[in-house]
Amino acid sequence: MQYPIQNIRKEVVPDNQILVYWLCGYGFMLKFPSNQILCIDPYLSDCVERIAGFSRLSLAPLAAQDVRADLYLITHDHPDHLDVDSFDTIIENNPDCALVVGKSCEEFLKTRTVSYKLALPGEVIQHEGITITATAADHGDLCPEAIGFIIQFENRSMYFTGDTGLNEALLSPAIDSKPEILFPCINPKFGNLGEKGSAELARKCEAKIAVPGHFGLFAEHGGDAGLFNEQLQMRSPQTKCVLLTPGRGKLI
Repeated sequence: MQYPIQNIRKEVVPDNQILVYWLCGYGFMLKFPSNQILCIDPYLSDCVERIAGFSRLSLAPLAAQDVRADLYLITHDHPDHLDVDSFDTIIENNPDCALVVGKSCEEFLKTRTVSYKLALPGEVIQHEGITITATAADHGDLCPEAIGFIIQFENRSMYFTGDTGLNEALLSPAIDSKPEILFPCINPKFGNLGEKGSAELARKCEAKIAVPGHFGLFAEHGGDAGLFNEQLQMRSPQTKCVLLTPGRGKLI
């Protein structure tokens, strides 16, 4: 069964499950049995086309004014992660939402009147039963301060890589946490993991589930979900690949 994202506030999530939505690109929304909603790196506008000339290949499944969230996480300041054209609308419509960001986002946030929590690698943040651990990422010179997040709720653990390459030394704290669910960036451009690297990371993490992201949004990114699934079957056959339709949630 799939769940339309427009109904996210109404959906009831059973115990021990998580309702996961993909927003295209590396954007995700999660709903927990506690009724809390987490949103990470939503890209809902066309600002990347204005800033960098990359045109969307897929429409945003949700308008910025329709986002409802209790936690808003941003891994780094690239506009397909920190959507500068949607940010103000999301914050305005979610005044009680907790904002947790990587350090690269600070320059932008200083231009706004908004409270936020800066998350440095290794820092642990508690929010009403949800544990957020910032993890290092290797996005090279494109964004040296990029991060990922490990999210824990009760007995479930998820690793959102953000934009990163397979730098095992840098990613070792996240790998050693043995997350149950991995959300890798399967695009091979701009120093990111790609299909092969993401499958290898799933093996190293001993992940039970992999939910790929960061593909299908821009032609310049690349990324092939079918190839990722093939690589996963070869390199980490114990990991189940879960492919999401944009804007349609699945219980995991």
